[in-house]
Amino acid sequence: MTMQLSPPPVNGPDQPFRPAKARSSRPGRRLLFILIGVVLIVGIAGAIGAAAGLAGKFFPHLFPTTRPDLVTHKVRLEYLSVTVVERGTLESSENKDVVCKVKAGSRGTFASSIKWVIDDGTLVKKNQLLMDLDDSALQDQLRTQRIVVAKAKAELDKTTEEYTIQMQQNEADKATAVAALKVAALDVDKFIGMRYDESLDEIGSVAGTLAMFVERGEYRQKLDDVNGRLKLAESDLQAYRERTSWANRAVSLNYLTQSQAKVEQSKEESGKNTVDKLQKEKYVLETFQRARDLTDLLSKLEVARIGIEKSEKQAAAKRNQAESARETASLVYQQEVDQLNEIDAQLWECKIRAPQDGMVVYYKPESSRFSSSSQGMIQVGEQVKEGQKLIRIPDLKRMQVNTKVHEALVSRIVPDKRIPTGNFDSLRAGMLVTYDPLTRLMFHSEDVQSIVWEANRDKEHYLEKDGQKASIRVDAYPNRTFPGHVRSVAPVASQQDFFTSDVKVYQTLVTIDEIVDGLKPDMNAEVTIQIEPPKEPVLAVPIQAIVGGTEGGTKRRVYVLTDTGPQEREIVIGLFNEKMAEVKEGINLDDLVVLNPKVILGDKAKTRDEADPTGGRRGGAGGAPGGAGGEKGKAGTEKAKGGKGATGGKTAPGTP
Repeated sequence: MTMQLSPPPVNGPDQPFRPAKARSSRPGRRLLFILIGVVLIVGIAGAIGAAAGLAGKFFPHLFPTTRPDLVTHKVRLEYLSVTVVERGTLESSENKDVVCKVKAGSRGTFASSIKWVIDDGTLVKKNQLLMDLDDSALQDQLRTQRIVVAKAKAELDKTTEEYTIQMQQNEADKATAVAALKVAALDVDKFIGMRYDESLDEIGSVAGTLAMFVERGEYRQKLDDVNGRLKLAESDLQAYRERTSWANRAVSLNYLTQSQAKVEQSKEESGKNTVDKLQKEKYVLETFQRARDLTDLLSKLEVARIGIEKSEKQAAAKRNQAESARETASLVYQQEVDQLNEIDAQLWECKIRAPQDGMVVYYKPESSRFSSSSQGMIQVGEQVKEGQKLIRIPDLKRMQVNTKVHEALVSRIVPDKRIPTGNFDSLRAGMLVTYDPLTRLMFHSEDVQSIVWEANRDKEHYLEKDGQKASIRVDAYPNRTFPGHVRSVAPVASQQDFFTSDVKVYQTLVTIDEIVDGLKPDMNAEVTIQIEPPKEPVLAVPIQAIVGGTEGGTKRRVYVLTDTGPQEREIVIGLFNEKMAEVKEGINLDDLVVLNPKVILGDKAKTRDEADPTGGRRGGAGGAPGGAGGEKGKAGTEKAKGGKGATGGKTAPGTP
């Protein structure tokens, strides 16, 4: 028996049975209804969107636009603190620099080389040996110089004896000249012999006193002798004449012969000749010989007088010559002795000792900090120059930070106001005009002046006002902040390394106002200089919201999110720091500024993140936020061109 089963009813027990064909068309109809419903929903949604758009256009307050991709900041009044943040290294404000005092042989050459040096960072006591320089060349010079000094001493002794001999010879020559003058005067007096004759008083009373002077000298003696002989010859001639007359009479009486009479006549002739000769002699004596002899004697007297003057001048010339030779030898000897003493002093300077208690710090010149050259480095075998700084002995109780400030900011930095007192100049002038010659001589020494300067250095300037306040954070003590103030700002730009040769920075010294134990030179530190303390709240926006560069002057752009979307606003900026910038005009309180304007402008926008790829130094220094560097510099791009990264965007109170 066959049984046929039918399907159960689908519409319930009360519905009538429908054939299978009619039931098979329900799934297609249901799909159609679904499609129609989707189309209706999409249409209704589009209509609602269009209506909302039109309503938002005419009624924006009812339908605000939202941009989830934009980050905004609400503008409010804030106290804007303007600071300069720079990084630098610690050093002592009171240093004793050890300088190479060994002199070089010639200009441009090295003075010596380092034979031994104490380790860097060693604590030393005053007068402790720090460095030993090679002195072998100086030892050779010392031995040679001693020989030169001995020769100079012998030459000095020789010229001194020659000077003494010459002075004695001058005295002898002068005495000879004086004696010759006296002899010449005596010869004149001897020749004339003018004497006062008292027996001629009666004549003198009539003719005057001169008539009472008669010649009784050698001439008068010769004249009297000639006159006496002439009178005797005349007397003999008279006798011869009488004798001849007698002889002639005797011949006539034949008492004498003719020849005997001729003898008498011959005697008479001889007597005549004698008288004639004596008369001529007297004539010559009176007429010529007296004048000649007197002229000769007077000439010799004048020559004797001139001889004295000549001897005096010759003596002076010879004395000056001998004295010059002696002084020259003395100067040469003193010069050689000074050279010997200088070599001894140079040998002493080869042993360099500590000028005070402290810690040894090798001196590092600015030019070698970023150089790979070993020149100027302190190590055994390195050559050193005259005047080169070798070691620094710092006072660890008085520390300061040596940093550098960009040229755009340096005009805002105010250091200590110090008034020079001129104390050292007054003291030096007083020492140079004192009556004590030893004091004047001593104060001409550079060493003495250096000692006096060190003793009176604190009195050379009067501190009228402290510089700007600053706070210092040392990397070795990151959780501590030390108070300080700006001590000085260099008047000229510092030398930079190759990578920042176009950046001008000025050395700035910031003193730590308290004694801190544990601080050491060359520790890294960050200085925050308070440029202008906040006076009143101002409208401020974050740095990264500003668009534009220094070419716009004080004008920049920001984007304010409104109900219709972001709108560009032109603003005028004022002071700013590493985070916020003052807005003088262009936006209002409670406006929403866009912090990421790149989303609106694209990658080519000149914003704080990309305007200056050098690390932020130029963006801030230009006087306006909007350069790159603010956040990048803050993030630590310390090697970026423009300076130390922490400094780059943090500070820019300069002229916008």
